[in-house]
Amino acid sequence: MVMQPSSPVVIRRPSGMIAGLTAAWAIFGLFLAIDSELGLPPGSLYKMVGLAFGIPSSYAVYLGFTMYMVTAVIIGIAYSTISKQVKILNINSLIKGLATGILAGVIVWLVLFLPLNNSLMQPTLQKMLNSANHNSEEYVLAKQFLQLSSTIYFGSLALHIVFGGVMGFCARLAVANTSVVHD
Repeated sequence: MVMQPSSPVVIRRPSGMIAGLTAAWAIFGLFLAIDSELGLPPGSLYKMVGLAFGIPSSYAVYLGFTMYMVTAVIIGIAYSTISKQVKILNINSLIKGLATGILAGVIVWLVLFLPLNNSLMQPTLQKMLNSANHNSEEYVLAKQFLQLSSTIYFGSLALHIVFGGVMGFCARLAVANTSVVHD
């Protein structure tokens, strides 16, 4: 019996998932830096998201971080799928990858961040301010976040632009057949 050489195993990498995760990790450090710059404990931004969903304080940062990563994967997959399906959005150059990624970041900010912030986060923070013990960590965080709400709006826009740029760059790397700059 003659053994046939086996064909190489090809592992297809889901480019959108990788692009979204890479972009999320790229700005993860910025979230921690922002917490530090604002005088907040590390992970405060994630913690507030968890608290808004009713998770106990000790676990809230973990849920917030998990939701952030899952959302980044979903955004990356949607971005990659749309850019493959819509001819004008095909990522055939580095510039186009960066531009479409940044555009996607701004759209996500408008369609996802602003509505969630206005309809969920701001009311939750206000409710915490009205009902929490004035000496509790939740009260102090809610008060700080409410005072910083305009800074959070514009800072979030900047983070979404960076996220989109990194995602678009990584998506270009994933789909490039030859040159990363252009096909």
